[in-house]
Amino acid sequence: MEQVKQIMIILEGINIEDFSEEELTDLLIDAFREQGYTPTDRPVVVRNGKISSIRAVENDSQEEVEIYALAQIVNKNGNVKTVITGRVV
Repeated sequence: MEQVKQIMIILEGINIEDFSEEELTDLLIDAFREQGYTPTDRPVVVRNGKISSIRAVENDSQEEVEIYALAQIVNKNGNVKTVITGRVV
């Protein structure tokens, strides 16, 4: 059985609903790369409150993986951020 990994991406000051699909794809590719995974899907799409499936390659091993990501937009006291949690299988 494969080991399931969990990742978390926090995009401070960003509401993903304010970006076009192309701008969001560029932003998310960079964010996932920082976590060790390069998405192979184009566009990379996540929606607020919904689970998205993203195909990617692990940077170290070049192994193909699937990331199931849930995005949530948090607005506390006027400070907006998007929190993306993902399970990598």
